[in-house]
Amino acid sequence: MSIETDSFFDWANKNGASIWKAIAHNFSNPDVFGPNGPVPQTRAYSTVQENRIDLLLSPLQLGFISGLILFMFLRHKIGRWREEYNHLKFSSATTNIRRIVYTLLTFLEFLLLSPVLLVVVLFFKSYRNGVGFVLRQRHGKHFKGLLDGADVVWAIEDQNSRGMINILAYVEQPLLDRDTAISADILLTLRKRISSRLMRQYPPHPKMFWKRCVELGYYFWTDQSQLSIEDYIRYLDLIPLNGDKSYLKESQLRTLLSTINNRNLPANHSSSWEVLVGRQPQLNKCNQMLQYPIIFRVHHSLGDGVALMRLLLESIADKEVPTRWKHLSKLKLLNINYILKRTTSVYRIFRPKMYLTGLVKRFPSLSDMFNQMQRLKRIILTIYTAPAFFVDVSRRQADNNCIHSSKMVDEKVVSWIHEQNIQTNNETAMVDIIKRTKRLLPGTRFSDVFLTALSASLEQYFSTRNEHPPKSITVVLPARIEQEPTQLKLQNRFSVALQTLPIECGIDLQDAFRHRNLRNRILAVKRYSDILRSSSDYMINYWIISKMTCLFPEAILRKILKSAHSTLAISNLPGPQQLPRINGRELKNLSFFIPNLGTTAVGITLLTYGGKMQLGILADRAVIRTEHEAHSILQGTINELKKMGDLLAGM
Repeated sequence: MSIETDSFFDWANKNGASIWKAIAHNFSNPDVFGPNGPVPQTRAYSTVQENRIDLLLSPLQLGFISGLILFMFLRHKIGRWREEYNHLKFSSATTNIRRIVYTLLTFLEFLLLSPVLLVVVLFFKSYRNGVGFVLRQRHGKHFKGLLDGADVVWAIEDQNSRGMINILAYVEQPLLDRDTAISADILLTLRKRISSRLMRQYPPHPKMFWKRCVELGYYFWTDQSQLSIEDYIRYLDLIPLNGDKSYLKESQLRTLLSTINNRNLPANHSSSWEVLVGRQPQLNKCNQMLQYPIIFRVHHSLGDGVALMRLLLESIADKEVPTRWKHLSKLKLLNINYILKRTTSVYRIFRPKMYLTGLVKRFPSLSDMFNQMQRLKRIILTIYTAPAFFVDVSRRQADNNCIHSSKMVDEKVVSWIHEQNIQTNNETAMVDIIKRTKRLLPGTRFSDVFLTALSASLEQYFSTRNEHPPKSITVVLPARIEQEPTQLKLQNRFSVALQTLPIECGIDLQDAFRHRNLRNRILAVKRYSDILRSSSDYMINYWIISKMTCLFPEAILRKILKSAHSTLAISNLPGPQQLPRINGRELKNLSFFIPNLGTTAVGITLLTYGGKMQLGILADRAVIRTEHEAHSILQGTINELKKMGDLLAGM
């Protein structure tokens, strides 16, 4: 008697008729299962059973399937680990050896050329010192020194791209108080505060009121300025309004700011700053408030973004009103620290143990020695890798897309988005969305998530321009190298580096793999960010900007600083969490715009201000024609961040 072999294994291998037939045959076979349970098997049936496939899997088959399942499980886990900890993944041995040999050969080549380079550097250093001596003799006590290296970078400008930072803010007033002359009040307050705080006999920041001049090929500072406080702080240009309209539209303010963004500063552009107070308000219908714009225009040679933001807030914001306890602490007789110091100086007791303790403290600790060794190691590594860095930059291909310009024009477009104007009560703050998203991927940074959203917006913008989106673009990322001191110093302590930004399409909420696709896009951006941060690019550029650029005259420096690789610059500046006030009125919706440098015709800024995210964009009309197009890039970034928030809400 032939026995059918329609078991589970037959069905899994597509040999059985169906799964139902396999179940019926294996669990309803009268030879195996009787009405009262299993039937005892005879020897004849056992012999037949040995010649057929077992009702269940054999140990060999079970082991094979278990091993296959375990292999697939481990493969999945290893793949997830590689995605999350990609920054720990090392490249292949061949690539490492090739890079080591390449770096070594370029360094040896640099050693061969170092005598010639040293002679060139010493020549221009001597020439610069000679120019400084001549200018000191020519201008006398009015000569305030040559510009530092980082300041010179921004002084090298042309008519189409001046090195100015424009900062926009609003002061609000209730609509019911429309008759109050708030513009005149703000203008008078700013003039009084800056005059009393910064223009006194011994000004804390005299660099603010110096003139920036150029002679004999070198930029220098002089105090031969005849400008008054009225020249620095004045009213914003009036915009013609149609009919009986008395309020500005945001589009009109965008057009005005685009017009004045690249305009000369006072004294034929030799001064470093100005403040423009608007007299025509915007109407915020949501809260029935009038918004008066205030524009701060500061030349980048005065300082970097962090220093300028501190200068702005410390010079014009309301000071904290001291309490009576603070007044009392200024009196010497009531100041306990003063009394203790005076007592110990009069009744000083000789204690050898104290002197021994002070002597021991003069020796560096183990942590200090370790930090010094790490610093020395970074310096040596930077010097060693610098020649390879220069060769890599010279070989880098320039971007080729519709917003990469070869030559700019003297016309700019400006736009911005303030988060509190687009957020409703039910929406999560953009900063919180970015922070929650980056926490899902270990090692991910705030900038990685933002750049991922910007990448999706740029992909959509390229598509609207009827251009095939590039696979990637090169972006300039400024970074502060030195820590901000307690006392404000007007100086540029920044560096820049180039990072590749992959251009990918955004989130599709209907896609079944939307979570995985978003994770892969963020990790792709993070991979390039890790490469940049593990390299010496920032330190090498900082050394060039701060030490080398000031040695060369203007004509040579223009050619050295000219770069055609990058498409856009991105600046992320953390702002104050508490809104400063002017005469009790909060300074709201603070946003800033970085200048175009070289052929980088688009600059995007991100400022976290009062816990809200403020975006700004400044572009040359050679690449972006209208304010509406520029605004669409910012709006696309916001929309992508909102989609991230929707994905987080659904998890």
